[in-house]
Amino acid sequence: MLKLADWGHVNDTQEIIADANAIQHLFSYGNQLALWHAILTFEGLQTAWEEKRDSAKYELYKQALTCALEKIKRYYSKFDEKAMYILALGE
Repeated sequence: MLKLADWGHVNDTQEIIADANAIQHLFSYGNQLALWHAILTFEGLQTAWEEKRDSAKYELYKQALTCALEKIKRYYSKFDEKAMYILALGE
């Protein structure tokens, strides 16, 4: 049986996952996401998780958020590595 503190952790985790869930819907098949939208979406998720990582409320999840941010950074940096992304944004 979960204790009150455990439910607090469940709620915290749900709030963290909700950030990723919100952008996942933008990348679903039914949506036609423009490249500039993708970049803003990555930036939004990164900002939300950086704020949570630096918040005392989410201290328990700091290491996991840091690892997740590193993964986001790897994917986000791919926008800089490909000239086609830059050219697509120039139009």
